[in-house]
Amino acid sequence: MKIIIPITDIKNQSTKANEQIKIIFEPKIKRIVLVPIKIKKTSSEKDKQLLDFKLFYSKFRQILNKHNINIDEYKVIHIQLNKFLSQLPPHNTMMPIKTYKKMNLDLVKLKSEIYQNINSNHIVNIKNENHLIKNLHLIQNASFKDSWGFSPNSIKEIKNKIQSKNNIQDGVLFYKKSNKPEGYVWLTRNNENNKTAHVSMIGTLPQSRGKGIAKKLLESSINFLIKNKYQNLILEVDNDNLSARNVYKKYGFKDIEESYWYEFSDKAFR
Repeated sequence: MKIIIPITDIKNQSTKANEQIKIIFEPKIKRIVLVPIKIKKTSSEKDKQLLDFKLFYSKFRQILNKHNINIDEYKVIHIQLNKFLSQLPPHNTMMPIKTYKKMNLDLVKLKSEIYQNINSNHIVNIKNENHLIKNLHLIQNASFKDSWGFSPNSIKEIKNKIQSKNNIQDGVLFYKKSNKPEGYVWLTRNNENNKTAHVSMIGTLPQSRGKGIAKKLLESSINFLIKNKYQNLILEVDNDNLSARNVYKKYGFKDIEESYWYEFSDKAFR
């Protein structure tokens, strides 16, 4: 369940309408995720107090009650911040529990002929929406079940994402050598800039790892996006995953931003 709440709902002062906090409830793992979005970056002291986190936490129970959410069911609260927001109190005194690198590939500068000649054997689309959603549900949850912060997605959640505005038609590519897919990449687009694509997820079944499947999926994704006139491809990778970061750098991805995750126990709301 996802709710996007304007900051005006939690702050007793005027603020710009597009400044919001996204709240994601993940009942399967008893976690709440907070993601401040569309916050103006500024160095003025007045605007730096825009996100008064202490006030936000004190009002949080009221917000949940308003949306009929029982906070007592949730034991972990995570908040995701970019570098600017991580410097605001109280997070400027805390250590992040997880750091991710956002990386960008400039598709315009690539030599497109290199990717036009890649081996695309076993890379397929699934046209039937019901079959697509079913396969995504199975392979995604199996691929990421042991990953930090991953909440198993339901059929309904995947369907909603497939039908969302930022989904790319035929932008889910599977690696399928036998009867069932062994890996997949899920491409989405930026609604504010339709020429920018994102790797929403790229995963391989545990028993199929070490075969170069992720590499083939990435190369096929680049080829697909070049053919469809996209200009940039953005992905996020765990800062501690040096091997993956190095692979992406070899393809031309460059670091553009860091995001930080902080964790709070449910006691922060009591």
